[in-house]
Amino acid sequence: MSFGFPGKLGRTFSEYLGGRGRVFVGRDVRLHSKMIQTAFVDGLLTGGVDVVDCGLVPTPALLFAMKEARPTAGVIVSGSHTPSEIAGILFFLSDTGEMDPRGEKLFETIYQSEPWLHPSSERKGSVQSMEINELYLNEVAKKVGHAGGYRVVADPGNGATCSTLTRALEAFGSSVSTINGDPDGRFPSRPPNPQPSTLTQLSRAVKENKADFGVGTDSDGDRALFATADGRVLWGDLTGALFARDELRKSGGGVVITTVNTSNIINLVCKEHEGQLIVTKVGPPAIAEALRSTEHTIFATEESGKHIWPNIILYGDAALASGKLLQIMNEEAMTLAELAETLPKFYQLKTTIGCPDDLKDQTMKFVVDLWKGDGRTRISTLDGLKVEYPDLTWFLVRVSGTEPLLRCSAEGKSMNEARRLLALANELAVKAMVKAKENAQR
Repeated sequence: MSFGFPGKLGRTFSEYLGGRGRVFVGRDVRLHSKMIQTAFVDGLLTGGVDVVDCGLVPTPALLFAMKEARPTAGVIVSGSHTPSEIAGILFFLSDTGEMDPRGEKLFETIYQSEPWLHPSSERKGSVQSMEINELYLNEVAKKVGHAGGYRVVADPGNGATCSTLTRALEAFGSSVSTINGDPDGRFPSRPPNPQPSTLTQLSRAVKENKADFGVGTDSDGDRALFATADGRVLWGDLTGALFARDELRKSGGGVVITTVNTSNIINLVCKEHEGQLIVTKVGPPAIAEALRSTEHTIFATEESGKHIWPNIILYGDAALASGKLLQIMNEEAMTLAELAETLPKFYQLKTTIGCPDDLKDQTMKFVVDLWKGDGRTRISTLDGLKVEYPDLTWFLVRVSGTEPLLRCSAEGKSMNEARRLLALANELAVKAMVKAKENAQR
């Protein structure tokens, strides 16, 4: 049988699973996602794996369904927060967490052995379809319950959460106004990545509707950024710190997991509330690995707006995060803006610099080599180069795992300090990339 690339990945995953089991498969709204899903499923079936086709669904909906039905694994065809022309395949294990780095290495080894060239299982897998959105909405409603009668603006960004986000918010007791609520894989209204710079429509709509807050998601529904009543869109670090503090207070301590690019606000919150903070590389695979290997973890978060309650699922869910935030506002009798003011004050800035994929490794090597510290800083190369000062301000240069970019971040105790640190990061990144290009031309 002749396989295209998605089919080869499906055949590889069937080998990874030992040629047996049942896999839930879904997709996002991107125009090419269904075609990729079809080819991927063909590879799974040829390898003897049964498939449950869940259709067009948010990623967390698939994971809630997996927790209920307990299949062998789950797969989502999605570009998540990336531009419309990009698509990917996300692999989830039976515990609802994404495949971790060790699993990725095994997968790559199997792929390199070209299993599609070898005789496959005599038994071909079967396919059945399942509607899971209703199950998902019921389960999320149970986890949150009634969370006050707030006015909320929902912005699913023409993505997979168009069918679920508004309904989930209404189940929490909210009155909801929805913008960008028609699924469209071209994403005509805004980019799929929810950031303060991309959620300007949400900001305006919150003010125009006199809403209590707004929520914007990425295309597959794992990321959520929130806007205050005055239209200020908060980075995920801030809401992540609110969630971490709430969980630590209720649990009397515990472990919080976050990523290297996340604000030190969460570090200070953990110190204040007897929490242990574990820092990982950026991205769900690293977080999943930490969740599986760490006891007493009560919460995990990253600055992109992905918030994880591991006792529910091991992945982010924008609707669940919205409900949890409504709960905190209701219990504390405070607005989102007032809650944000109770946190330590830091200012974070971010930028990106184009960098070809084939230059990423060399560029990062030069970033590390070029940095000349002054003895006051603490350096981490866990993921890129992070330079942290004694007052907990820092800057970071790292490569993007999903796009041909370098990502630069900086955090200061004033906006001017954040700008100065970001300028250092940018200068270092540009110099390193110039050296990498020169080296490649020799």
